[in-house]
Amino acid sequence: MKVRINQDKLDELKHKLKPDATWLALIGIVFFFFVPEIVAFFWGVEVKQYFYSLASYQANPLLQKAYKQMGDMLSENSILNIMIGLGFVWWWIIERRK
Repeated sequence: MKVRINQDKLDELKHKLKPDATWLALIGIVFFFFVPEIVAFFWGVEVKQYFYSLASYQANPLLQKAYKQMGDMLSENSILNIMIGLGFVWWWIIERRK
């Protein structure tokens, strides 16, 4: 049994799924990928100490572990996060030129 694919319909659906490259998208990329890295670079030690102090006030060991992991996660820079952000900015620039 052969399956027929309507290329026009497929292109239309693909266009509907692709997000628009608006200025709001760029702001979202910056705030989601780059701002946390800047905060971690400048205030990583303070953020880690804050979450560790919150963990020391918790009686539940699961919450203590969660606060400590959150402090570790927010206090360290991630090259992967920066590279993904740069990839999205590159996509945004290419889409805006079309």
